Amino acid sequence: MRFAKLILGVGAVGALAAVGSAGCSSSTGVTATGGGATTTGTGNTTTMSSSSGTASGGGCAPKASCTAADKTCLGLVDNKGLTKFGLRMSELDVTSPAALTSGIVKTTVAGNVTPNNKPCNESGAATFSWLLQFDTAAKTLKTGGAKPVADANAGYSFDDEMIMQGTPPKAFHVQPVTLMGVTPDATTGAFSVAMGLDLIVPIFLNDTGTSVVLLPLHQARLATGTLSSNNNCIGKYNSAGLDPMNSCAPDDTHPQFITAGKLDGYITLEEADGVIVSAISQSLCVLLSGNASMYGMAQGSTTVCKRDASMKIVYQGKWCAGTNAAAAAGCADAEQLTGNFAASSVLINN
Repeated sequence: MRFAKLILGVGAVGALAAVGSAGCSSSTGVTATGGGATTTGTGNTTTMSSSSGTASGGGCAPKASCTAADKTCLGLVDNKGLTKFGLRMSELDVTSPAALTSGIVKTTVAGNVTPNNKPCNESGAATFSWLLQFDTAAKTLKTGGAKPVADANAGYSFDDEMIMQGTPPKAFHVQPVTLMGVTPDATTGAFSVAMGLDLIVPIFLNDTGTSVVLLPLHQARLATGTLSSNNNCIGKYNSAGLDPMNSCAPDDTHPQFITAGKLDGYITLEEADGVIVSAISQSLCVLLSGNASMYGMAQGSTTVCKRDASMKIVYQGKWCAGTNAAAAAGCADAEQLTGNFAASSVLINN
């Protein structure tokens, strides 16, 4: 995920750099279709077959020692023929708000989304797991976060716990939600979600799951996407677009995965001000503002959003929570979150 164009001190940047490894960047202008179609990206054309589970082209094709069940998206299990199956986001590129699309936190969180499977050319921290569990018989899509796991092949479990954040501490209930009426097209694999739900997404920043940033999303949707014909992939591993001279590592112009899904939701500034990013001692509200010196104020050892005499947050968002629409006169109390994602098959144990 792409966090923030910030005014940070040297110590804060160093702290963030220690949180996670750099990951893949935005694949803006890159599109993908399911069922073994040709995928195109900026400056690259990659052809892969989702039905055969193999990837062709490029010096960054998975090594012979890569044991992924589906080389197209480096999926760990084979979902073919299943009516209930799971995937984990392997790339997440936030496209708005602007404050979350660049900077050191962007690379930190992006690296935590990226899987860690070196024989398959994946060298992320893999601590931030956003799961998707389809049930085509029930026409549902269950989604939520998972704690880091020692062995991805053993599977993931949806996280369900209370997490305390802020000063004074506030309890946030992290748990999955089930989106209704989700029916992937039998021919194309395309799906859409009409109605979103409130969802708190935990971004775990270390292997033990003890360091976390929360994203309290309202009306969260995995709005659209395209599943491969075998249910293993949303999007594709970008083997032909990566540079073997750079150890097949992603960068700003070479994403690790070509995305084929979109998500959206919104974050209220009040809730964001109660979420503390401990690595830089700032609230999520300050991060969303993109300007800590203008919109931040000290609260003990933490910087939170500045408030006026009526205790209203000074920073004005570009979204209105009451209408779930662009901000208008008298209502600018939120920011909309949008992004593109790719996902790869995993075992989900609950």
